[in-house]
Amino acid sequence: MVIKLADNIYSPLGTTTWENYRAVMDGRTALRQYTLPDGSKYTASLFPEEHRRDDGYTLFEQLCIASASDAIARTDIDPTSPRCRFFLSTTKGNEHLLAEGDTERALLGTSANIICRRFGNTNPPVVVSNACISGLSAQIVAMRSIEAGLCDTAVVIGCDVQSEFIISGFQCLHALTPDECRPFDKDRCGLNLGEAAATIVYANAQRSTLNAQLHWHAASGAMCNDANHISGPSRTGEGSYRCLQALDIDKEELAFVSVHGTSTLYNDEMESIALDRAGLADVPLFSLKGIYGHTMGAAGVLETILSMQAVEHGVVFGTRGFESLGVSRQVSVSAETRATEKQSFVKLLSGFGGCNAAMKFRLMGNTSATSTTSTTSSTSATSLTSLRLSPTAEELVELYRSEVGDYPKFFKMDPLSRLGFMATELLKKQAPTADYGVLLFNRSSSMADDLAFQATIQDKDNWFPSPALFVYTLPNIVTGEIAIRNHYQTETNFMVLDAPRPDIMAEQIALAAQHGPQIAGWCEVNADGHQLAALVAVPQYTPKETIEKELQPLLP
Repeated sequence: MVIKLADNIYSPLGTTTWENYRAVMDGRTALRQYTLPDGSKYTASLFPEEHRRDDGYTLFEQLCIASASDAIARTDIDPTSPRCRFFLSTTKGNEHLLAEGDTERALLGTSANIICRRFGNTNPPVVVSNACISGLSAQIVAMRSIEAGLCDTAVVIGCDVQSEFIISGFQCLHALTPDECRPFDKDRCGLNLGEAAATIVYANAQRSTLNAQLHWHAASGAMCNDANHISGPSRTGEGSYRCLQALDIDKEELAFVSVHGTSTLYNDEMESIALDRAGLADVPLFSLKGIYGHTMGAAGVLETILSMQAVEHGVVFGTRGFESLGVSRQVSVSAETRATEKQSFVKLLSGFGGCNAAMKFRLMGNTSATSTTSTTSSTSATSLTSLRLSPTAEELVELYRSEVGDYPKFFKMDPLSRLGFMATELLKKQAPTADYGVLLFNRSSSMADDLAFQATIQDKDNWFPSPALFVYTLPNIVTGEIAIRNHYQTETNFMVLDAPRPDIMAEQIALAAQHGPQIAGWCEVNADGHQLAALVAVPQYTPKETIEKELQPLLP
């Protein structure tokens, strides 16, 4: 059993979980209006300037360290232990450093190492960069790692800071509103952005000292792609619906569903449809975006923690900004705080690249703790289908023309998506047909696209942020392109490491393969344009040792 030992929220509304809970209950928000270089207005929840101190750490690193420090201090764990692992959830990390030309510090693996080493932990940190669902994806990955016995404790940190890069990108997609957002309301017209860090410390219940009479159990989690569009959710809510179905929910147990609720037309409508299809339309729901804005990589962690607080205090939060229902399904949303006596909830998220995630949490007594050692089956395969591809950009186009030729969307893709797409197409010709999940890793994240987009906003006299470029500045878009091409409505995820690490990769691929066959491996286009894909087709239940043996010779 995986339980929560402690948590922290560090936001413009407070530096502890309790301060943030009180702010939500009081209906307070730090959302304020700001101006972009082109004169357009946007509303966001940002830290004041005094938080942006120069102490050798960037603001992103400062927030992660401050949040994790508070959470860890509330436990008796040893963060230096080899049995403790750090999982970082973020979409852009230190991306703002690109404006200063610091591409090395902007790498997610680099900043994750800085944060991890601050606590004396020498294990390689895993960065989960899976668009807006990163916070739940990281928790699911941590939960699986503990259940499989890879670690006894996991520190899950979610964080993002806002910058002109991110805000300009959402603005050029026409996703932002200059006013405070209004989730699920008939007059909603876009989202607000926010900054925050949040941390949850998870542990194996059998190897932890339980001091509280009650504890939170991470009961189950699921990730599903809707295979619809890289920047638009399924109109039928397919991905979110499949996630909810995978959780095996008894709605009579649920206090509420904590939804994504971004206040965009399509997201809120999609979530209402998914909840209705899952038979949960009459379960109370709420969105916290009217308080915090969209905190991106922090959202899944922050909103999980506050949902736990709500259950502990017997309340269902009101949705700030909501007045009149503006979605097609009669979901149970209210601006008012409601009472509940139930002790379970579901957290739901969706994001670019067609990704969706859901987790179920339950408040339980100490006597319910049981062993969580994994006992899943394994295949008897001694070798796997694999592929290594390292073409130039021109060679990749010629390969597409000779081997595929019937998918013109290829030419609209960014270099990373083209590489992952073609490597998958070639691998499929050798591998057994299956409804694969997709799990990819690299070091550079989406750096090549980040630099290209940064160039469109660097010159304030020639400021032209490109929506076509911005959507590809999320590395997980490549997994979405693969899912859309193949109609894979299965699990997709993207992780960033500081270097190719076949042992860590094989561990995570094996955990994902317990839930279905995987196309997995390394997929990178670095800032210099060098391309390398090293992919493996992995049957369900393939053991880590088999995967690592196949990956090792493929990686640099």
